[in-house]
Amino acid sequence: MKIPCSALFFFLFTFISTAQKSQYPVASIADSLKQSVDAVVRLDQMDIVISSQRSMTVKSQRVVTVFNESGLSDIEAYQGYDKSTSIKSIEAIVYDASGNEIKKIKRKDFKDQSAVSGSTLFSDNRIVSLEYTPISYPFTIVFTNEIESSNTAFLPQWYFLGGYAVSVEKCVLNVTYPNNLGFKKKEFQFSGYNIKKTLDTDTQLSYVATNILGQKYEDLSPSGSDLFPRVMMGLESFHLEGYDGTAKTWEAFGKWYSEKILTGTTDLSEETKTKIKALVGDEKDPIKKAKIIYDYVQKKSRYVNIAIGIGGWKPMLATDVDRLGYGDCKALSNYTKA
Repeated sequence: MKIPCSALFFFLFTFISTAQKSQYPVASIADSLKQSVDAVVRLDQMDIVISSQRSMTVKSQRVVTVFNESGLSDIEAYQGYDKSTSIKSIEAIVYDASGNEIKKIKRKDFKDQSAVSGSTLFSDNRIVSLEYTPISYPFTIVFTNEIESSNTAFLPQWYFLGGYAVSVEKCVLNVTYPNNLGFKKKEFQFSGYNIKKTLDTDTQLSYVATNILGQKYEDLSPSGSDLFPRVMMGLESFHLEGYDGTAKTWEAFGKWYSEKILTGTTDLSEETKTKIKALVGDEKDPIKKAKIIYDYVQKKSRYVNIAIGIGGWKPMLATDVDRLGYGDCKALSNYTKA
């Protein structure tokens, strides 16, 4: 029997199109990576580009195959932002066990909420996160996002293995940076893992890790950060919420913090100074004087966290704490010191 050319062409076109759309089928995962795990990270890649002391771009792609409800937490489809960090793009695509696309999730479908708990009165830190309820297991989700930030004080910490009961097929970290910012790194717990450093120059750093087997959680198991491989990174010359800073030495960092962040925050009104002097009186013992001031602050003020902009580092003015009667940890400490 002869098959018409048009029918044959249609069959081949349909077959090729279907094959091209198939992404990350579960059957392609090595059996060793599926043993006793809730999820397999098919690909976890982060590309960090530090353009200058005041500019950083981070692109991330995380592909996770989830086998059961416990594995949902391994998706990690979320991204924080604030006035100094903007989300340029964020989306997710869900595939079934065969690797066929079943759902595409855009930015508008992510949940946007405050990134702080009820103990904080107000904060400009927010988080965009994905809440996905699967139709069936297993499924695979591809999460991608890109951010831009003027803050370079805190570079992302990179984990090659994020926790227990999850294995990793491939993990990639690429970092690009100018050679005049003093880029530093520190590696932890690399021994025994298939991690290769593919680049390490004065402007680039790259790692590739493959086939990391999942670890079983046992009672009293240590935190993953104390057990699994990770890399910490930082810059000697950084930018934080409008302030250029330096951390070449602890002394230089302390000097920057004192002169740029704390200066002008410890002033008090003459009325308050007079009141404190009267309370202390002629007491000479520094410990007893400290107790008198501590008791005064304890009775006068209460803890309220307001985290805006550089609020995580710069305390409220001592005059404001004195007037309002509240502040967060550093604000109350700074007020007591003043």
